[in-house]
Amino acid sequence: MDAKVGSLIENNNEFYDDVIDGLSKKQKSLPCKYFYDQVGSELFEEICQLDEYYVTRSELELIDTIKSELAQLIGSNAVIIEPGAGAGIKIQKLLATLDTPSTYVPIDISRDFLNYSGEIIKQKFPNIDVFPVAADFTQSFKWLDYTVQSNRVVFFPGSTIGNFDPAQAESFLSNVGEIIGSKGAIIIGVDLVKPIAQLEAAYNDQKGITAEFNKNILVRINNELNGNFDLDLFEHDAFFNVEKSRIEMHLKSKEDQSVIINEQQIDFKESERIHTENSYKYSIDSFVELAQRAGLKRAKSWVDSNNRVSMHYLVNQ
Repeated sequence: MDAKVGSLIENNNEFYDDVIDGLSKKQKSLPCKYFYDQVGSELFEEICQLDEYYVTRSELELIDTIKSELAQLIGSNAVIIEPGAGAGIKIQKLLATLDTPSTYVPIDISRDFLNYSGEIIKQKFPNIDVFPVAADFTQSFKWLDYTVQSNRVVFFPGSTIGNFDPAQAESFLSNVGEIIGSKGAIIIGVDLVKPIAQLEAAYNDQKGITAEFNKNILVRINNELNGNFDLDLFEHDAFFNVEKSRIEMHLKSKEDQSVIINEQQIDFKESERIHTENSYKYSIDSFVELAQRAGLKRAKSWVDSNNRVSMHYLVNQ
């Protein structure tokens, strides 16, 4: 291995370890958090504009409908924390409605994209302190200790909670409960169970943007971990698993092949899949039950006009 490659891997130890661990399992997998480099984040924003992808459109409509009610529930001088902040379109609607929010803490794994969206918020809301945090929001929240302890509100739209399996989702919500304390809340978007054809269309768009987004994780491995994936030899595969109430995204090998990642060989059989992402779908009742197991209780729930997505205002029990 030459010095350049050695340095590359050294700076991406966790990424490399997660990739090799996931691809060494009987059911090959890759953590979906690695979708979100600069390119992946931009591709996801494109997905949010697709005709087939209803989540963003439905949530924006719902936020417009309930934002005044949310502002009353939240109150004044709130610290708004947004894990997985992305482009910040939804949070702008909320911040514009709130009574003198004091601080906005966007959290995103893509530092470049985070800084870009953070600057937009600073320009549009000059009276709000903005503290971008580049981090994996599924990990410890200790780095938020510098913010005030009261009236913390975690804003978590986009049905991102669906990317966690139920046990992980419960753990995440329990962690959030510790962040918000006795006076705070979490506003969380949750995708609802709906006809299978509608669900599967949202993850198999005709333009192929979701497929490109899915394959971008292989591009990252090639660029950052000295991999040699041939993207033309893998195809995007997304379907609804009825038994587990989740969309599954995979990358399916078109033929028997071997891939090298930093001198580590990974073998694939024809039609073998890499499981890249889950997106669980909930009913209102099943999500409220999950939140209760995490120590949270529902203060209010809302559903958009087409019964596609829900939003919940949760507080500690």
